[in-house]
Amino acid sequence: MTKATQGAVVAHDLSRPVVNGGLLERVAEFPAEGKPYGHAVAPDLQCAAYTTDEALICVERDGTPRWRSEFGAAPKQYMNGRASCEFSQKGDVVWLYRPDLAMKGRGHTDQWLAFDAATGNVLGQVDLGSGGHGAQHFVHPDGEQILLEVGEGQEGARVYSARLDGTGIALTVCEWDAMLFDMSPDGSRLMTVQDVRGSLLQELVIRTFPGGEECVTVSAEALGYDEDKYETFFIGFTVGYLDAGTAIVSVRGELAEDEDDDEPQDLDFHRNQLVDVQSGRVLGPMPPEFVEREDIVPLGDGSWLTTGSDGGWYRHTL
Repeated sequence: MTKATQGAVVAHDLSRPVVNGGLLERVAEFPAEGKPYGHAVAPDLQCAAYTTDEALICVERDGTPRWRSEFGAAPKQYMNGRASCEFSQKGDVVWLYRPDLAMKGRGHTDQWLAFDAATGNVLGQVDLGSGGHGAQHFVHPDGEQILLEVGEGQEGARVYSARLDGTGIALTVCEWDAMLFDMSPDGSRLMTVQDVRGSLLQELVIRTFPGGEECVTVSAEALGYDEDKYETFFIGFTVGYLDAGTAIVSVRGELAEDEDDDEPQDLDFHRNQLVDVQSGRVLGPMPPEFVEREDIVPLGDGSWLTTGSDGGWYRHTL
């Protein structure tokens, strides 16, 4: 688990025993140029990779550049967009999402590249055909596959999976129209959110991987939506596996205004709930001290993170 600070990429070790409410300890810090955007650390903690507006940079423990890949971005971005990176499970490959439309302008589309982590040699590159603002990688536990969700703003999201096949990147385009939020700990299920056709509402959908078949659907109504109570109702931003059988799912939006109340009204709401991912049954809200927090990060091992007033990550369990 990594975090970017001004001038560094910081790694935290999630394999250590969980102390409920305890501070997540830093285990490595890699000096960086400025504040990185995308960032990742190799599993053996011997190197880190991070992105800036200009390049992907791989560094040693002391911050010495091992290699770098320049983006060739225009002096002024065509639109807002940030590159992101991730190590493979074995740490021998660095994957890069590069938003070329955002960085270079019309006539360009997003690129996905794989680099040899030791040398920086390009192992493969594919044109995604997307025009994204950013993306998130999901490393599959089989050690071979990786998924990428590209956010295209009002156009929604595109999801891809890939692996290296000896000649380059073997790319699969996921045909379902949904946002990818998380992968189950064993890699057999994907947690997605999609728009309901003919409605302004969304639904949570658990899909098989790699097939993509819908196996569990949780409606907005099951998560508490009532048209008389809510003006808007969205799923997210927190959507992820607490453990193999349970998800933390947040809903947010705006309450309907009480026309009989002349006092100023705070209409925004955010609520975190627990969902059984096998049946789709909503189990209820998180404990009171966490039910309205917007900084929760589910870890898939029965714990989650929050951010303290000191900027540190704190780990919790039910």
